[in-house]
Amino acid sequence: MRNVKSTLRRRNVELIDFASSTMSNAPSRRGWIERFRVALGMSITDLAERVGVSRPSISKLESREKDGSITIKQIDKVAEAMGGKLVYAIIPAEGKMDDIVMNQARKRAKRIIKRTRAHMALEAQSEGLQSQEEAIEELAEEMAREMARDFWK
Repeated sequence: MRNVKSTLRRRNVELIDFASSTMSNAPSRRGWIERFRVALGMSITDLAERVGVSRPSISKLESREKDGSITIKQIDKVAEAMGGKLVYAIIPAEGKMDDIVMNQARKRAKRIIKRTRAHMALEAQSEGLQSQEEAIEELAEEMAREMARDFWK
């Protein structure tokens, strides 16, 4: 069962990283409805007729997309009217999926290593230990591989 989960996770990571590399440089100031419509050479009036709404309604939808108040259902309807298809994705703000996982693993590992070293120092057992950074990185890699149930807590 662990292998199936691991394979499924890896496939999802690859898909999201692909979407991220494709979409991360896409300009966002101009909404996708307007961008698609202009690329087709379609006027607001033509799109309004295809959607079955007024011209001002299309202008309002384009504005609402830009300010983030449009619904996915509305974008999907407009996309379909233009012969398009809505594709929805959540991608990492920076880097790749594994970077997000490793950042979390490092946070957890740092807490554990600091706590462990504090106890060992109190018991005078800290001599000969690897550097704290090496210990954190080693534990973080193990934690990222294992992905315990409480990993994201």
